[in-house]
Amino acid sequence: MLSEGRKGHEIQSMTLAKHLGIKTFLHIFNLRQPWEFLTPRIIPSFQNGLQWHNGQPDFNTSPDIIITTGKKAAAVGKYVTERFRKQSAQLKHIQILNPKDNSNNYDLLLIPEHDQKSGSNIVTFAGSIHPFSPQWFKEAKHSSTHQCPSLAIIIGNPPTQYFRQSFKNELQKIRLQYPGRPIIFCGSPRLSKRVIDEIKALLTPIDTFWFNKKDGLNPYKHLLQQSKHLYITADSLNMLNEGASSDIPITLLAKHYIQNPKHHRFIESLAYRWQGFEKNTTKSIVPPRYTLDKILKDARFQKLLNSPFSSSKG
Repeated sequence: MLSEGRKGHEIQSMTLAKHLGIKTFLHIFNLRQPWEFLTPRIIPSFQNGLQWHNGQPDFNTSPDIIITTGKKAAAVGKYVTERFRKQSAQLKHIQILNPKDNSNNYDLLLIPEHDQKSGSNIVTFAGSIHPFSPQWFKEAKHSSTHQCPSLAIIIGNPPTQYFRQSFKNELQKIRLQYPGRPIIFCGSPRLSKRVIDEIKALLTPIDTFWFNKKDGLNPYKHLLQQSKHLYITADSLNMLNEGASSDIPITLLAKHYIQNPKHHRFIESLAYRWQGFEKNTTKSIVPPRYTLDKILKDARFQKLLNSPFSSSKG
């Protein structure tokens, strides 16, 4: 697997590799300008702009599959695939997310439905690829010794004006919906210190928080499993998709600050999953079909897996 170090991208690649059951090597790279700006195109002397953080791939031994996620990794994946194919024509390159490139440059493309792209080698899916399967949620609930009675507010990195204009009002609505309930605030490490301080100023003595490693272990996974109600800022497709896979009520925060039409289409595709701020609701809670199941069962994916490979590495 090839990654520019973005954890959200690495999670998608790692999740797919894990379900394929192949031996996995992760190579993290950095691309200098102008090569980075022109991705996914590969311009002359591409290798001069490529730096490996943890060692470059062993070009003497060809893997079976190269998995990349995102536009930058797509370019590096094409470059690495071309070098390996001088040894093995059986190597396959799987690209996750729309690289905004000719689909014929890849053996298989896994692209979110909200990108509205189709083709003979394109498998579409809802949201993002993530490791939180229905079985994971089921096992977590059965293995837990107690339920978490708390509410959870999961904060990505919405525009700063959200915190000046709307966050306090939405927090008041949550407290009115569940009077006297403790709230766990779980924020992205990308949040600025100023925003974190503004959030902390609104906490009550029974609330708790996590914003970075200094606050202890990240409770994110536990909150997905056990919270009474999840409140998630709408800026992160990954968080929304992972939360929607649970059977916990979910309310979107900061949804009016989303400008991207594709982002809106994704939110609307799971409209049945989002709750309001009402105290009582009769809306059914039905988790969506697990994204990876759809991908793995697709005939095009099965055809790629059933084609001959040259080794046991990925």
